[in-house]
Amino acid sequence: MSPDYITVEQWSGISTVLRLLWAYWLFIIGFALTLLLAQAIMPSLVFTRQLPMAIMRLRPLLYLGAFGILPLAIIFLILAFVNIDVIPEIWGRWWI
Repeated sequence: MSPDYITVEQWSGISTVLRLLWAYWLFIIGFALTLLLAQAIMPSLVFTRQLPMAIMRLRPLLYLGAFGILPLAIIFLILAFVNIDVIPEIWGRWWI
C-alpha cells in the first residue's frame, strides 16, 4: 500500500511528533545519567577515596532530580502519542 500525498499540515504534524520524541529521548538520557551518577559513580568514587565523604550529601538531591526528570519524559512521550494521529492520514493501515 502506497502512502498518500503528504500535505503541509501533515508535515507540520510529523515535525511536532518528531520534536516531542527528541525531547523525550533527551529527558530519558538525562534521567539515566543522573541516576547512574547518584547510584553508581558517586558511591564508587567516595569509597575509593577519590572524592570526599561530604559529597555523598548531594546524593539525595541527585535522586530527587532524576525522579523529577522522569515525569517530564513521560509527559513528552504521552504528547507524542497523542499527536501521532497524522500517521493514519498518510498510511491507511498501521499493520501492513
